[in-house]
This record gives sequence, C-alpha cells and structure tokens, in this order.
Amino acid sequence: MIKLFWPVFIIFLKKVNSTNQYARKCNFKKKNWIIIWSLNQTKGIGSGKNFWNTKKNENLTFSIIFKPINPLDIRKQYIINTIVSNGIHKALLEINDNKHNKKFWIKWPNDIFSFKKKVGGILIENSIFFKKIHTSIIGIGLNVNQTEFEKKWNASSLKKILSLDFKLNDLLYKIIYFIQNEYLYFLIYGENYIRKYYIKYLYLKDKISFFYIFKSKKIFKGVIRSVTDQGFLIVEFNKKFYFFRQKEIKFIEK
Repeated sequence: MIKLFWPVFIIFLKKVNSTNQYARKCNFKKKNWIIIWSLNQTKGIGSGKNFWNTKKNENLTFSIIFKPINPLDIRKQYIINTIVSNGIHKALLEINDNKHNKKFWIKWPNDIFSFKKKVGGILIENSIFFKKIHTSIIGIGLNVNQTEFEKKWNASSLKKILSLDFKLNDLLYKIIYFIQNEYLYFLIYGENYIRKYYIKYLYLKDKISFFYIFKSKKIFKGVIRSVTDQGFLIVEFNKKFYFFRQKEIKFIEK
C-alpha cells in the first residue's frame, strides 16, 4: 500500500447520485483529506449543465474534501485545479514506468485527454469566506476499465489506451498520493513550479486548433500558447494574444 503524506478518511458508498453532492452534506469541520468514493455514481456532476456518465464497478468516481493549510486567495483558485490535474497526470505517467507519457494530456482547464478522447474530468467547488478559499470539494471521474462508450461522449478509458486491467482501489490510492505530493511541491516550491508542469502537458499547446468564442459566436483558428498565473488560457489569433476564462471559449475538435 502506498504511504500517503497526510492521512485520509474514506467513506465508501455502494451507490450515490453524486459524490460531490454527498460531500456537501458532510460536516467534518476539523478533518481534512476526506474521500467520498462510490463504484456506482448515478448522476455525477460535470462542468456547466453536463453530467459525468459512468458504468458501475468499472471506473473511479470520488470526491476529496480538502482544506488548504493556508487558505487561498479567491484570485488563485486555479492553483487547486493545477495541483489536481498535475497529480492525476503524474499518476498515469507512473503506470508502466512512464512508457506512456505521450499518451496523456491535460486539457484546459480540468480534463485528462488521450488521442482526442476524454479519459477523466475534474469539478472543483470552493467554500469561500472573506475572499479566501477555506475548503474545496474536488470531484474526480476517471474512465478505467470501461470499454464501451456512446459516440457523443467522445470518451475513452485507461484499459482501451493501455490494454491493461486495473484494480480500482490501488489506482485510487495512487491518484491521492500524487495529488498530495503535488500539493507538497506547491507548499515547498510555490505556484510557478507546479504551473510549469501543467503548461508542459497542456493539450494542443502550440498546435493549430479551432475554437468557438462565445462572445462573438464565431469559430476561429488559433494556437494555445500558455496559461496565465490566474488560470486564463492564452490563445494566439492572427499574431495577437488573447486571454480567456473557462466559459468564454470552447474547443472544436476537427
């Protein structure tokens, strides 16, 4: 068993509509690193009005109740997203001694992609008090052993990509370990250190891609260049750089 940096308290549920919704009802004022885990999540929450569709007993669906040692300024909420995205990505790289490191990418702001298919998603809900983030509920969905997906989902799984069968409990602990490790790196080295890794593995970085801009309601061809220190996506259009928040731009797969 992997030795974690901080102890965790796991609540296992046979069935739940959403681990994030369940986590909201938990009252653990002094506890940290609480894991809500279910093998049968029936109505997982995705970004916007989307849902995370998953087949029971074959994937990882869990939430982490996380309390930063030092509450974060709300302008730096992207840091939690970076820590979690990096942690999941590093856990996947560690599988098979990094042989598959080019197969997984972090799609801004909080998805894990492989070969243009979505493998994992992250939804973070923050509790803010006096403009500081005191608690975060980090919802994570990862397609693991499932092999059949509806075409509209544009999804894949670790089993399909790596041709391996996974023990879900081992993978769960591995991901928690790497998320905790990434948080430790942040505490020691600061946000620029973890941001460099995030940008290094940014999906479609420096590649010509197509984007839908919600404000103009038009599709443009551009190139992702980086991410700002507040989590905005930097895209180059016609040799000019533009910054975007999450709900201002959408990737168009060609």
